[in-house]
Amino acid sequence: MHFSLPTTVAASLPQTTLAPSPSEKWSSRATSHQKHNSSKTAYFTHILKRRRRTVYLFLFAILCGLVYLYRRQDEPTSLSRSLMPKSGGKAAPPVVIVVALDKSSMSAAYSKRILENRKRYADKWGYEIFARDLGEYEAGNEYNFKDGLGKTRHYLKSFNKLPMIRQAMSMYPYTKTFWFLSSDSLIINMDLSLHSHILSKERLNSLMLRDHPVIPPESIIKTFKRTEADDVQFIITQDGHSVKSDSFFIRRKKDEYGWEKGKGGKKGGSVYGYYLLDVWFDPLYRFYHFGDGETSALEHMIQWHPTILAKLAIIPQRIMMSYPIAAGGNGAANKKKDGKDKSPDDDVKAKYAGAAYEPGDFVVHFEKCGVVEKDKGCMKEFERYWKMTEKYKRPDSKKAKPAAKKEKGNRAAQ
Repeated sequence: MHFSLPTTVAASLPQTTLAPSPSEKWSSRATSHQKHNSSKTAYFTHILKRRRRTVYLFLFAILCGLVYLYRRQDEPTSLSRSLMPKSGGKAAPPVVIVVALDKSSMSAAYSKRILENRKRYADKWGYEIFARDLGEYEAGNEYNFKDGLGKTRHYLKSFNKLPMIRQAMSMYPYTKTFWFLSSDSLIINMDLSLHSHILSKERLNSLMLRDHPVIPPESIIKTFKRTEADDVQFIITQDGHSVKSDSFFIRRKKDEYGWEKGKGGKKGGSVYGYYLLDVWFDPLYRFYHFGDGETSALEHMIQWHPTILAKLAIIPQRIMMSYPIAAGGNGAANKKKDGKDKSPDDDVKAKYAGAAYEPGDFVVHFEKCGVVEKDKGCMKEFERYWKMTEKYKRPDSKKAKPAAKKEKGNRAAQ
């Protein structure tokens, strides 16, 4: 049976407040504590996120810096950059002629004539000259030591032409060919461009001595039979006794530049050229008991380093440098001896003495003259050949353009 109190009676009863149960009491406190902890967690999470973001940004900045430095190391120097446009180095000289002078042994007058000879030729064909003093490359390269007898060993200064060429390659990162010609040599026939006379594909293929002893006359190590001109990056010659380091070419291949679209590669990188010069300048070779300094070191390298031999071409001596008769060259003036014809043995000996200059030859090298101006006989020969170059006066820039443009067109056709 259901009933209810009257409204007036219910209102008159005393109002009592019931105490909360323990569960209700602690649940309210737990809720406030939980809220406090969650706020702390949110704060620390925010801090961690901010720190993590900072770390990520720091790591990203380091990565960007490393990428920049990696790419920067392959960029040309400001000096070399001034010699070429930004559009792939089209204005870079096709050939750089490296000239090694020695102020400690050469007079200023003689050095000036050698530079004039090179500049006459370079101006005619649009080449560039890189001339330095050999003494500039001694600092930091001494590495002297005492041998078994207690004597301090020093390497020949002529080795310094190797870091000199290396510097030229760094300063001209878009140049394909570097020609070293010693200061005891003269360019005689300046009507011959390097492209048409030596470097073009057809010409070099016809000149290369394949399956040929690298050390004459009968070395068991020979040049490769099937090497093609496009693969050659080191061009030398030899006389009847040895290879010669007085005139040689170091070439870069196009795929080492990264110039061609769709191809990789480091700008200005030259794997073979730098490797060759680094090995050649190694202290082990510089301080070894080689009889002819860097020339003997070169003989060793091409015989026992297949990597170097694989991209090597040996061409006939007269193409790169002839000897004057006074230097033992085998020419028409030496056909007779004491008014009588030479014997076959004499002809063989003369043949291996070296190729003598003949009219129209490219270069004359004064072999075994040392410092030319300090030997009266050599200086007399020098003056005789110098007169042959007098017709090649330094041309005006306007007159030099036709020959240089023709040379550029011939190279582009290759």
